[in-house]
Amino acid sequence: MFSVLQTILPVFLLLGVGYLVARLKYLPDALAEALNAYALKLAVPALLFMAMYRLDFSKAFHAEMLVSFYAGAFSCFLIGILSARLIWKRRPGESVAAGFCALFSNTVLLGIPIAQRAFGETIAAPVFGIIALHASLLYTVGMTTMELARRDGRDLSETFKAALTSVAANPLMAGIVTGLLANFFDLYIPEPAEASIDMLAASAIPVSLIGIGIALTRYAIKSELGESLVVSALALIVHPAITFALTRWVFDLPILYVQAAVVLAAMPPGMNVYIFANLYNRAVGLSASVIVIANLLAIITTSCWLLILQGLH
Repeated sequence: MFSVLQTILPVFLLLGVGYLVARLKYLPDALAEALNAYALKLAVPALLFMAMYRLDFSKAFHAEMLVSFYAGAFSCFLIGILSARLIWKRRPGESVAAGFCALFSNTVLLGIPIAQRAFGETIAAPVFGIIALHASLLYTVGMTTMELARRDGRDLSETFKAALTSVAANPLMAGIVTGLLANFFDLYIPEPAEASIDMLAASAIPVSLIGIGIALTRYAIKSELGESLVVSALALIVHPAITFALTRWVFDLPILYVQAAVVLAAMPPGMNVYIFANLYNRAVGLSASVIVIANLLAIITTSCWLLILQGLH
């Protein structure tokens, strides 16, 4: 157990550093916008570009692994919507926002460093295979569902257009798509340029984690504690459990693919769920509470999942 904590603690310690420097007023909390803008518009796209550029397609896009991960994600999305609607009596749009909190794992900023620290560089190919589809697929489904659920929603064609436009404008997708194209066409990148992109990419994770930590000081655990715990449990326990069952017992995949899919499935929601809720002004307080609670609980749940995964033979 101690070795597992050693694996994940550096990641969560950086979150804690960001939180503390903002709480202690050592750095202004307004810095979160600058750090997150730098990370999401420049450093993380550079990281994703180089990952896709070097990706081994034959190892990355394993159909049964992808089915396992996304079946777990969409199951939690549906359960989250239904539980919010039937148990907490939320309005349709609020229920979708609650479900989105259970759907969207922080696969990039937490998933990548934890997976690589736990299992080494060999896990990179299947991890990035999942990430290549993650934001585009989940945002499209989430936005489409929200538009259909809202009473003031648009018609279906406008919904799809809005979802696709939002996905296409996402800088992370630019990094993924350009990297995949460069890989597919075997584009030559001169060594100085490649080294510069690598240096930029190397800053992505630490800068992002500090920025997230600073941003966490703005969110509080609201009155929706019970619902926040249920949504957090869907994201941290149910999603990886479904993914584990499918990869291990249904498809009997090689251990590397089981580990990649389950680690990413076990990640807590990130700022994307708050942005989504804020975009539609639905369940904003709940999404903020879930971010805080899930990221705290993830220290324990991620450790447990890593223990299970490291014991596979």
